[in-house]
Amino acid sequence: MSTSPLHPLSRLSHISSPGSNASSSDLLESNNQQQYFNPKPDSFVAVVTTSDPTNKDLEAGSQHEMSVKEPSSWKWTNAMIASAIMGLIFGIAMELGKVTLPIVIREQFIFRRFIMLKMFLGASGASALFLAILSRVTPDQLQSARTEFMGCVVGKGLAATALGAFILGCGMALAGSCPGMVLVQIGSGVPNAWVTLLGGLSAAMCYGMVQPWFVPLFSVAQIKTLRLEEFSALRRFSYTQLALAVFVMVAVVVIVLEIVFPWASKSELPPWTEAWESALPPEMMGVFIGLNQILAVLFLNDTLGSSSAYMTCTSQALVSKSLRERFLHWSGFRTGLGNVWQPVYLTFAIIGALISSKASGTFGKPAGVTPVQAFFGGFLAIFGSRIASGCTSGHGLSGVALLSVKSMVAVPAMFLGGIMVGFSFDHADSYAYRGFLM
Repeated sequence: MSTSPLHPLSRLSHISSPGSNASSSDLLESNNQQQYFNPKPDSFVAVVTTSDPTNKDLEAGSQHEMSVKEPSSWKWTNAMIASAIMGLIFGIAMELGKVTLPIVIREQFIFRRFIMLKMFLGASGASALFLAILSRVTPDQLQSARTEFMGCVVGKGLAATALGAFILGCGMALAGSCPGMVLVQIGSGVPNAWVTLLGGLSAAMCYGMVQPWFVPLFSVAQIKTLRLEEFSALRRFSYTQLALAVFVMVAVVVIVLEIVFPWASKSELPPWTEAWESALPPEMMGVFIGLNQILAVLFLNDTLGSSSAYMTCTSQALVSKSLRERFLHWSGFRTGLGNVWQPVYLTFAIIGALISSKASGTFGKPAGVTPVQAFFGGFLAIFGSRIASGCTSGHGLSGVALLSVKSMVAVPAMFLGGIMVGFSFDHADSYAYRGFLM
């Protein structure tokens, strides 16, 4: 595959040049049919030519013209309904799996509890399975969503991807949360979850202002290979085949984990009793989260993610034209269906978690981390996510399932950050890390 120089396209009225902070694309013209292309500031557009018949992203030797088109009102309505349903599913599934407990996250990173890993792998594997199915049932929509994701990460080299994911993992261990999970924790009544959210919003504002300083980092260790099937040894396999292989491998790991660490054992479930009888197998709840990928692809031309919502919410503060022109990257998150759906999705995740926790009698019963840990953990999680152009959901669930090479670098880096902070913190003061959360 040969690629022309990448050039960011701005949604703004002015023209942006290569290297500009503002970059997005609004419409993908594919297979002679115009499809809405979610505008995101991280997106870059590459004119690509290919002779690989298995690559459905682009017709051989064709070039895709980019143009601006506002989605119709019915598309907005359907997208908002789909986002709300996705959020409810996400919130309920996360709450029922009890992965939202800070103790579950913290002890995962020191390998004392495996609820988080089971749910994460269940959701990631299910995402790979459902996206593989969509690649056969609705190939054009899947490829549009896949191209959208790759466009968001193509501008970041491996250095930014790994560093950002590492910082994200550090924040997760500190806050006992992650960008999407914190909203579910708020709905579940986890103490100081709102402080974690405040830290995340502060990080989004900070990143929006200092993003230009990180531009030199983005080109470090840049790679041309974006998709797993682009490696020479794997070119004979289609996306569908490789995605199914990912699903099988993840499923095997989940089965082994369940055999060795049964989810209903005392070592896995929280030490409380009656209040947690509503807990369900985390891997099964992960499958329900993976189902959201179907709605995301069909109604949003996108895949699951959470951290962009923080940029969208904070960018509303850019009320004047001068501010928007000064912070081009940040202001690019203000409007557009590709940006708006995530805040709606996470808002309904709060509602879903609230409904589930109230129904099961667990609302407000988990112990939370301290306010200082919550704030700085949330700050690191979002700041790292923005450097890496993806969070636990974006890289871990969607990117891996879409066979993004950079996501397969981001996920280990994320866990490495969490493990290093987890073991260091636990070694320094085990009570402060996990004892008071019991």
